[in-house]
Amino acid sequence: MTPLARRLPRELKHNLGKYLGIFLLMCGSIALTSGFLLAAHSIGCLIDGMRDEYAIEDGRVTTSFEATDAQAKAAEDAAEGVGGVTLYKNFSIDAAIKKPAGDDGTKRTLRTYAHRTEVDLASYCEGAEPQADDEVAIDRVFATNNGLAVGDTVELEGRAYTICGIMTQPDSQALFLDNSDFTINTVTYGVAEVTDTGFAALEDAGGAPTYTYSFVFNNRGLSVADRTDAEKDMVDALTDADARVDDLIDADSNQGIGYARDDVDGDSVMWTTLLDIIIVIMAFVFVVLTDSTIEEESAIIGTLLASGYRKCEIVLHYLTLPAIVGILAALLGTALGVSVFTEPMRSLYYGSYSLPPFHVFWSWEIIVKCAVVPAAALILITLAGLLRKMGKTPLQFLRHEASGKAGTKRGLQLPERIGFVSRFRLRVFLRDLGNFATLFVGIAFASLLLLFGLAILPTMTHYADNLETSLVAAHQYTLKAPLELEGTAEEREQWAALDRLQSVDGALLTAAEDAQDELDDAADAAQAAAEAAMASPSAASMQAASDALEEAQDKKDALYARLDDIADALGCDRDEIIDLIDDASDIDADNDDIHPVNTTDNGAEKIAQAEKYTVYQLQYDRGEGNGVETVTIYGVSPDSRYWKGLGVGDGRVVFGRGLLDKFGWRQGQKVGFHDKYEDKDYSFEYAGDNSAWGSKSDMNVYMSIDDFNELFGNDPSYFNGYVSDEELDLDSRYFAGDTTPDDMRAVGDQFIGMMSDLIGMMVGLSVFIFLLFMYLLTKAVIDRGARSISYMKVFGYRDGEISHLYIRSITLCVMAALLLSQPVIIGSLTAIFRSMLLAYNGNIEIYVPWWSIAACVGIGFATYLVVALLHTRSIRRVSLSEALKVQE
Repeated sequence: MTPLARRLPRELKHNLGKYLGIFLLMCGSIALTSGFLLAAHSIGCLIDGMRDEYAIEDGRVTTSFEATDAQAKAAEDAAEGVGGVTLYKNFSIDAAIKKPAGDDGTKRTLRTYAHRTEVDLASYCEGAEPQADDEVAIDRVFATNNGLAVGDTVELEGRAYTICGIMTQPDSQALFLDNSDFTINTVTYGVAEVTDTGFAALEDAGGAPTYTYSFVFNNRGLSVADRTDAEKDMVDALTDADARVDDLIDADSNQGIGYARDDVDGDSVMWTTLLDIIIVIMAFVFVVLTDSTIEEESAIIGTLLASGYRKCEIVLHYLTLPAIVGILAALLGTALGVSVFTEPMRSLYYGSYSLPPFHVFWSWEIIVKCAVVPAAALILITLAGLLRKMGKTPLQFLRHEASGKAGTKRGLQLPERIGFVSRFRLRVFLRDLGNFATLFVGIAFASLLLLFGLAILPTMTHYADNLETSLVAAHQYTLKAPLELEGTAEEREQWAALDRLQSVDGALLTAAEDAQDELDDAADAAQAAAEAAMASPSAASMQAASDALEEAQDKKDALYARLDDIADALGCDRDEIIDLIDDASDIDADNDDIHPVNTTDNGAEKIAQAEKYTVYQLQYDRGEGNGVETVTIYGVSPDSRYWKGLGVGDGRVVFGRGLLDKFGWRQGQKVGFHDKYEDKDYSFEYAGDNSAWGSKSDMNVYMSIDDFNELFGNDPSYFNGYVSDEELDLDSRYFAGDTTPDDMRAVGDQFIGMMSDLIGMMVGLSVFIFLLFMYLLTKAVIDRGARSISYMKVFGYRDGEISHLYIRSITLCVMAALLLSQPVIIGSLTAIFRSMLLAYNGNIEIYVPWWSIAACVGIGFATYLVVALLHTRSIRRVSLSEALKVQE
């Protein structure tokens, strides 16, 4: 063993705390990152394979009413140019769910489907698919968050169902109540499956079906452009066939399908970046500590160089321990991440996303990224620092000039009026300026992580408060088509009759209409034959009249048979069906100015306080490949009692402040929006601050209802929503949704629940980084001043007085770093939030309350106090003999 190699164990023992701290931080960071990346990689591979394994749709189209066979055929024919497409009924009912035992009254919704066997196939992790009409299978995440298990009984729309299975649906990997929502909701919203008969029972119980048709292209390798063109053609075909299209969502735009994968990919980049930052900071800590060691052992290095040792040998010697520590930390951290931390990291996602059973997909790229790259980066940066430091002559090392320029070093002349204590502390600071600069960076980085963890809950609570207050009424109803609240009893009876008739299979009604037309034609023919026989009696004419009458009777029997089919479907008799048809026929269906009338009378007071509005969604291109923002366009009354102070009318457009805060539009700027359903572009001008309204979470655009209908080419009397402070009873056939403040609050609560585990991890990691950075870098200050501390002991200074001089200097620098870094951190957090959330719908305003800043400073300083106690012990251990050592 060479003489230099013999020094390594002594150096490791002498600096055990320093190397142990660096080892723990690097090993822990790599373990967490490698565990996460392997879990994320495995989840990504799992999601990628779901498209074929579970027959995930290529898109879906939603119509206001059930499409006829002819309308569905028209849509399929429109895609013949790209190889064809198949439409599948994927109807759902947003059923209110209650737990008979222990229900807390919270509004919960299960989007319930009839069991699917051709597209979007469910994956069962427990139990089995529903077989009986009173069985239901529910989503795994919703079941977990609500304490439900197989065998429990729940109520859907007031009807009892037994949970027979726990499953996940591939088109609801992320539980979004609405595709434009900002975040998932796994507490009050979930998905479920029942049998076909069970689905019909929910509809009979008052559940309003959503008529969704999932489609799968025969050529699943279509480019996005070809697929988009085909989908537009399908919508056009449906519209031309008199079907009212409410929504079109391509699989790539469906957050229920793509959000989980995007989140995993985004988090992977964030974790990799975090690891890179920690490794770079660790490398610079190594450089600072190695510099301190070289300055401390400057005379020894000079002697070695003068004795014939080459610089490369000395560089290799001082690089050995950092390299060994770095390599061991990288290898052990990666091994721990793969074997121990993959499962906890998987749980972070499986607690939020509905995914099939997990299994690991191995990746050598992750091993290289987490083991090889960090160790190599640490070694190279440390080597660069050593080479820079070793660029001195042996004589310079012997004269302790390794840290400065050649010649005698002279301290900075300080004013005489400054007291001894202040001058001493200032000398300590100036002498170790590099260490303190690195300490500032480390404290700022740890404070950034800590403040992010402390501020995320207040930020999301603030966001939820904004969402809750952004609703202008207790209920914001959306409709599939205009529905008048006001009407006479006779009108309600007529529309009730039509609604009841239209609730049966459209094929039955079509068959009845065809039979009526055939009967009318047969009756006309019989009358004509009878008149001809009377005008010219003959055996032939009499036979013709008889045949015509017989045919008319057959047509009448056929009509009655069709009416009996409708009666059987509605559970009544033929006479009642005829009465319903008579009532419905009184409606002037050809008059476009006549809207359906709600069949339930809500009362004069409720009707009077309800207010009509119009709503539609357009897309805004965020630019730079960040996708499109879904923006809701509202048409409201200029003198609205709910949207107070909005000031719309006469062509004036008002923008929500969230849009302005997120995109930074300038006064006079023309803002372009696109209608993906009609393939039209619209442009609105931002007129300045006087045309902004709402909170920074308001992502809407407002105009008068007249301007809205004129812009979108609607009938002047068109509307598709009500705002109301009173609960309204609306016909399920026209009802689309009801948004309440509780729904908005649930969004914030859900996000808080999702982040709680991650927040604890970030706070713990931040405190650990605080502790290590402060200890390592401030220890370098103590070690560098060991000779001065020894001199002071010789001159009679007590340990407490010396600590007062040294520790107080470090304390002031730490406090200054904690306080001065806060504005930088808040600005960095704002920039990070903007860049992270730019590609997502909505606008979250970073909200950092004073107490979180105080907590960040307090936790940082409390952590330093622990370090200061350790340094006080180090000062006591400095011996008097240090002052007697020869300098040269």
